[in-house]
Amino acid sequence: MTIVDILVALFGLLLILFTLFDALVTILGLQGGGPGTTFVTQKIWRVLLMLHRRKPQHRLLTVCGPALMVLVVLLWYAMLYLGWFLVFNSVSGAVVNDSTTIFASDLQTLYFTGVTISGLGYGDFTARGFPWTLYATLAVSTGTLLTSLGLSYIIAVVPVALERKQIALKLNTLAAKPDELIRQLNSKENVDYVWQYLFSIQSDGTDFSSKYGAYPVVTYFHALRVDSVFSLAYLNSADILFYIANHPDPSLRPAAPAVQALRNIISAHTDNLQHVIEGGKSGVYAETANGALPEYLENLSQDQGYSRQLYTAQRRQLVTACIYDGWWDKPRR
Repeated sequence: MTIVDILVALFGLLLILFTLFDALVTILGLQGGGPGTTFVTQKIWRVLLMLHRRKPQHRLLTVCGPALMVLVVLLWYAMLYLGWFLVFNSVSGAVVNDSTTIFASDLQTLYFTGVTISGLGYGDFTARGFPWTLYATLAVSTGTLLTSLGLSYIIAVVPVALERKQIALKLNTLAAKPDELIRQLNSKENVDYVWQYLFSIQSDGTDFSSKYGAYPVVTYFHALRVDSVFSLAYLNSADILFYIANHPDPSLRPAAPAVQALRNIISAHTDNLQHVIEGGKSGVYAETANGALPEYLENLSQDQGYSRQLYTAQRRQLVTACIYDGWWDKPRR
């Protein structure tokens, strides 16, 4: 083997290891996708958002989530394919014709690699002796592993995306028009009902957002209808609950522990968002977010431990999520 052959084989091996690492981190990790997956999905989503900002493309964005999910799996498979091809092609004669033992050409080695990692056997070609027979066995194993991981990932993402939509619809049964609802919060019965209903689902929403770390691709499942937008529904619900926590009538405010729980729930949710929003709190999307409170929240008094300053910072992150979701024109300011 020449130095070039060794370098080619090492590059192929590194590509194989990187592919498996990226897939395992994306599928089994809890802190967002692997480096390759994150880079590709975020860059594609950024381009689509740029097009969407120039001219609304909600239907295009709706297709993006499922497409990216499949694209990621195909990308893993393509990188694994290329990696093993470089390994087998680094040495002339590593792959031979099964019947004539003639050395395989580059194209024939490419065919052999594809058949091998697919688990369909070796086709008309076979690895010539040790260690290439061992490498062929490893190629079959890695291909089978990646196929299993990819299919399990796709199957697991769909119900998570559906759960996201369901929570948004539940929140929007009350929170779709927060300014109108707030005008009705002038009796204990109304306030208690709205608080209990939204607080419970808001808590479920925070539990759900913790899944972003495990399934970051769910972020790109764009809702076609505004009443199904999770990020916007969560923002509107948070506005209403913050209003109740600092209600102009102190007798209608919830107990201090309940307010503290709300503050912690929203804080946990904004932390969960950092796994999926490109750049996090300091990225370009966060910089364009307007965290200013709506007019109906500006003049509230605060003596329950949930300050306007803290909520303004949290709200900016919630608005950032709406922007990253392709709904930057909907948050009330």
